[in-house]
Amino acid sequence: MASKDSYGIVEWYGNGNGHRCGYCKSSNGNISDGMWAHALTVQNYQDLIDRGWRRSGKYCYKPLMNKTCCPHYTIKMEALNFRMNKSHKKIIKQVNKYLIHGIKPGEVKGQDQDVARDAPHSEAGNVPEGETPTVDIKGETTLGVENTATSSIQIPKPETVKDSAMDIVKSEDATKSKKEIRKGEGADPNKPPCRKAKDIRIEMKKKKLLAAGKDPQEVEEMFQKKSNPTDGVKSLEDYLNEPSNTDNCAHKLEIKLVRSNPRSQEFEDSFKESHSVYHSYQMKIHGDPPSKPSEAQYTRFLCDSPLEKYQMSIHHEDESDCDISQFENFLVDSPLKETKGEDKTHGRVSMGYGSFHQHYILDGKIIAVGVVDILPNCISSVYLYYHPDYSFLALGTYTALQEIAFTRSLNKMDQELKYYYMGYYIHSCPKMVYKGQYYPSFLLCPETYTWQPIEKCRPKLDQNRYSRLAPDGVEDENLNVPDDQITVLYMRQLMNYAIYTQLNPKAKDAKAVKKYSQLVGKKVAPNMMLFRSG
Repeated sequence: MASKDSYGIVEWYGNGNGHRCGYCKSSNGNISDGMWAHALTVQNYQDLIDRGWRRSGKYCYKPLMNKTCCPHYTIKMEALNFRMNKSHKKIIKQVNKYLIHGIKPGEVKGQDQDVARDAPHSEAGNVPEGETPTVDIKGETTLGVENTATSSIQIPKPETVKDSAMDIVKSEDATKSKKEIRKGEGADPNKPPCRKAKDIRIEMKKKKLLAAGKDPQEVEEMFQKKSNPTDGVKSLEDYLNEPSNTDNCAHKLEIKLVRSNPRSQEFEDSFKESHSVYHSYQMKIHGDPPSKPSEAQYTRFLCDSPLEKYQMSIHHEDESDCDISQFENFLVDSPLKETKGEDKTHGRVSMGYGSFHQHYILDGKIIAVGVVDILPNCISSVYLYYHPDYSFLALGTYTALQEIAFTRSLNKMDQELKYYYMGYYIHSCPKMVYKGQYYPSFLLCPETYTWQPIEKCRPKLDQNRYSRLAPDGVEDENLNVPDDQITVLYMRQLMNYAIYTQLNPKAKDAKAVKKYSQLVGKKVAPNMMLFRSG
């Protein structure tokens, strides 16, 4: 059996009572299974999200799909074949216009769909209040006093859009001469049909070329080639890179990737500034009081590293060696172990795999931070926060497009890394449906854990909030895990569950362990240590 270093380590919680849903506002309808991840390999987490799990810091949770009020379907997008829609292009053009010319787009009215990208904070919720599980060096379970990420972020209500009234002054004669409106009878056959401006321009160009003596057949071939939709189409990268290819831009935008687990020096140096952006975001977007988004809360929510605590519990290092004062959690409080880029098991991604922050730096100032996990097969978008002063740039959508482009660039280093995971798609929640607009997207069937094109899933979800998405006849191939393939950590020793039951015949956890193994699946159960206290 391999050493402990190559395994993740988790504590199973199971499912607790229902808690408040941030989507339909049900007071106790959000129900999920959960476990606390002291450490995870990137392959552990890749396999977990492919079975519907998602992390909120070190707490991993899986919605109980047939019971929860708003079923959460894991959604991924095939980045290499991504096709932009008009809205995506419009947003990039608006940002480019601001960067190149300094011209702001019109203020975004109503709630920006960007806010929905921070859903993980409100989705997770079965962590017991005030308890943080730890494993001491003796292998015994203790409960810390730190508060875990159980509080739900309040998703803001859409802003009320007030239509400005226009005062229309009409003269008395105009009122008297007003004609009765008749129902339409179609286009006037005596007038030429309406034509698109583009077609008119093409015709004028053709006339100029013909007038200059060009061969008519050559002119037709020229415009036929231009009309071919596969020729001359700008890629996502072409749109995003336009400012960098332009001289004398009004603003300079840099995107810097910094490792958050373990914390890099760049991460430490930018901590204060990143927290300041987070503080403004939480107050303005989520309505938090000034005292709530403190540095301690920000650290629990976005910044702590789990690797140091894992070093203490497994490798018996001193707390001072790990430089950690409390076991804090959430987004940078990541359970993912750092994996170096030269690890041939997962290709050759230069920055390695694990948890990162992407800093969006405008004119030397951080205006947005995207939290991402780089995994063997995907980039998983975890969270986004931005300075409210720049909400006019629709940064939620813009940063998602940047992350898609980043996924495509990493694919050149590791061909297995080709998907962009957007968290959960909630068909019954209008604020979350926009995720399906990134084409081509796939939803994970909650019964077979196979991926299905979203176009085939929508009709089923229109009928029922919860639905099996896979065709009949398809089954979950990783459901049943034999006891000798379930790895546990007992009395500081790594063993399989069959041996554990022999050593501890009075154990009454068979039902819980069976459920755990079925939910994590046959790929994960042998490669992740389930902590057992006795």
